[in-house]
Amino acid sequence: MKEGEAAAFRTDWLENRVDAQQLGLDITNTYGSWPYFADKMEERFKDSFEKETAKNEILTLRQGNETAQAFFERFEEKKRWVGYTNRINEEFLISLLRRNMNKPLVDRVIYGGHIPRDYQEWKRELIRIDYIWREREKEKKGSDTGKKPYSEQKKEGEKKKDRTGYTYTGSGERMEVDKAKFRTEGRCYRCGEKGHRSFECKDAQKRKPQFNVREEKLLEGF
Repeated sequence: MKEGEAAAFRTDWLENRVDAQQLGLDITNTYGSWPYFADKMEERFKDSFEKETAKNEILTLRQGNETAQAFFERFEEKKRWVGYTNRINEEFLISLLRRNMNKPLVDRVIYGGHIPRDYQEWKRELIRIDYIWREREKEKKGSDTGKKPYSEQKKEGEKKKDRTGYTYTGSGERMEVDKAKFRTEGRCYRCGEKGHRSFECKDAQKRKPQFNVREEKLLEGF
């Protein structure tokens, strides 16, 4: 206890003890007691320790994912512990806000057309813009709700059946297995009857092709 706050505590302790003895006070349970000494020491250094801790914490306090409102609740709690005031430490506090709050948010305030003049104005603008941004994000997410992912939409159209029981793919074309069956049985791709090919079909103009016309041409030689 030779320097700083510890030396000051030692001096005060000894002086108070001497004063008590000169007044004829019983110091058995006070300045002659270890528990009393420990209590006084904790009382003296507790606030000093918490103040130093708050000083370090306010320097490294970051906004992260929390709202600006929540950040300021923590920031101002540390500010009170340290003893910073808006009047005396204003420039330093503003520099901490610009450094420790999320950069996109700070940039919106700076380039919004009006740079805040003091700490309180910075606080109001940061909270206001942060709130507006978060509400817009909620609206965007809400507008996307109910839309099915492309993969799900694709799956829904992958297999369908018509009244004849034939299975179609998502593009409305019959599956390859049905085409192979027609080819094996010698059926016309247009009318489904046996005995002729699709290019020989007499009802070609009246009947709807059984398969996609483009693919039908590719299969015509089989």
